[in-house]
Amino acid sequence: MSNLTHTYYCDGTGSLEQAVAAHIRRHELFRGIGRLGLAVSGGADSVALLHLLPPLCREAGITLKVLHLNHGLRAESAEEESFVRQLCAASGTDFIVGHARLADQPTNGLSLEMAAREKRMEFFCRNAKELMLDAVATGHNADDVAETLLLRLTRGAGAAGLSGLRAVSEVGGCRLIRPLLAVAGQTLRQWLHERGLEWREDASNLDTAIQRNRIRHNLLPKLEEGCQPGVRARLCRTAELLRCDDLLLEELAARELARMGAARPESASALPVSILLQQPLSLRRRILRQWLFSQVRQAPADFDSVEAILDLCGQPRDWRRDFAANVTVVCRNGFLSASDSPPQEPPPPLELLVDRQTPALWGDLEILLEHGAGIHDLAKGIGVYPAVCSLSAAMLAGCKLLVRARLPGDRISPTGLDGTKKIKDLLIDAKVPEHIRDTTPLLACDNEVIWIPGYRIDRRFAVPSQTAPSVIVTIRRS
Repeated sequence: MSNLTHTYYCDGTGSLEQAVAAHIRRHELFRGIGRLGLAVSGGADSVALLHLLPPLCREAGITLKVLHLNHGLRAESAEEESFVRQLCAASGTDFIVGHARLADQPTNGLSLEMAAREKRMEFFCRNAKELMLDAVATGHNADDVAETLLLRLTRGAGAAGLSGLRAVSEVGGCRLIRPLLAVAGQTLRQWLHERGLEWREDASNLDTAIQRNRIRHNLLPKLEEGCQPGVRARLCRTAELLRCDDLLLEELAARELARMGAARPESASALPVSILLQQPLSLRRRILRQWLFSQVRQAPADFDSVEAILDLCGQPRDWRRDFAANVTVVCRNGFLSASDSPPQEPPPPLELLVDRQTPALWGDLEILLEHGAGIHDLAKGIGVYPAVCSLSAAMLAGCKLLVRARLPGDRISPTGLDGTKKIKDLLIDAKVPEHIRDTTPLLACDNEVIWIPGYRIDRRFAVPSQTAPSVIVTIRRS
């Protein structure tokens, strides 16, 4: 055994089963799992997984399904599929196979390695959903952790990247667990050899044209030769330390981001630049990355993009920056907003009827009007739903009531304020992102705006008392 006896690295077969069980307990890998998929390719790591996990799963009452994807890339693929099928038949484990035929498909600019990984994840996610699996277990081991750290170090990654593979992660809604992450790859092979258990070698793992393989076969052996023994264990320890630091920083960033949103519930999606810039630089970057991921699907959260946005945040004026994947980040009046789609066309104007049996639909909003009495109000900010107001029934008599988008020159006479206000200015002051202003609903009487949902009504249509007849308007997401 290595002198590093912590649970993040095991390099002796005598304690391998205990190390796997300890790793599973430490990271609660079986928590909430009743049905588990095992990703088995036929290689040494996945075959070890297939032999090591069933006893632990039986003890935990977990049902297993083996998932095998035949990539169709090599002549050996069919034999590997047959080999895994026989292993499952011998152990009485259900075998689910898929066929990708990557050799006949375009890779959309990805390397063959990355295209194969994407196909595997699609296969795992699809079967996790169809078979109602709570998670999928993969055979990644401690060597993968060390290799990933070095691979990402060459790319200039931060703590999140250098912390490498995690015991639990989620990809595309599929939960992945890695029970062998604390065991050295050579130890798994030795364990299989001692028990006379066969596996299949993938010849592509020797191809040093692939960067990970160069690290595995060239760089790591040289580091072990030139440094003191145990460099793989020490790389795994570094990844473990970075992983703990990264989790703490992510939690702190999430806490600060939530606090920023709570400070302005009427515009929780907008990020206040002044508060962001008060944070230490490390938290600034993480808060911005988390916020970007919460706003757009393909967030520009790489280092260069985040630094560019932070640099722009230091400017005193408003700005706009376009990124790939149609993502636009805008700073207006000290708040950031982000969009990954072009401005949408608003729905056409819709006439509203009081006491209609079912809500009227305007885009993705439901609008309900009911006769009532007195003053009713729910206003948490423009664009925040549900929103409720009450309008004077007397003022609405003979009025054609519409819900529509804004028009040039629209104004409102808000209750509690003198004069009139431009709708455009109110939307800007409320930090409503530019790309959704044209789809913000307005209630109009004979084409005059009388209510902006989430804001004040027109003072001419205010209900005079708690007993006066009113029309109660409710708008909510459908």
